[in-house]
Amino acid sequence: MNQSKISVRYAKAFFEFAVEKNILDSAIADMQLLDSVNSTIQEFREFMQNPLVVPSDKKKIVSELFSSRMAKESIDFLTLIIENKRENCLQAILLNIADMYKKYAGITSVQISVANAMSSTQKQELASIVEKTYNTKAFVTETIDSSLLGGFVLLIDDKLFDASIKTKLSNIKKELLAKS
Repeated sequence: MNQSKISVRYAKAFFEFAVEKNILDSAIADMQLLDSVNSTIQEFREFMQNPLVVPSDKKKIVSELFSSRMAKESIDFLTLIIENKRENCLQAILLNIADMYKKYAGITSVQISVANAMSSTQKQELASIVEKTYNTKAFVTETIDSSLLGGFVLLIDDKLFDASIKTKLSNIKKELLAKS
């Protein structure tokens, strides 16, 4: 079976379970913690994906690591992933859960790349514009990319708006070369 289908099924099952049991907020916080650990600690990822480590050892370590920080239901979900040998899908499962939550909560992801850091006022104005335009809550993340030279590149869900000086200069160059 395709890994993406597997990750969607696990994510959907967990998400629907959390909604049904009315524990969505704590479940999402747990999955964010797990995602943070999985993303930043290479040793954890390697341990989880190591086929030589038996599932019982993985479950024991996971329980010891997270029992004081995560709800029992979240640990049970992670245990299920381990029992079914789907640890290699963990990152995709967590990503799908996050996407489902954003859709459920009406949150739009906004990523902006700029040459120089934005002020908090500018970020708030951007969030406000997106919220009014798309009738949604906006979650803005900023990336600094000095190669843009100026302007910005804005990604709202899957819509890209490129107003960077780098792209404008590249387009001018292409036009000049095409006329030569």
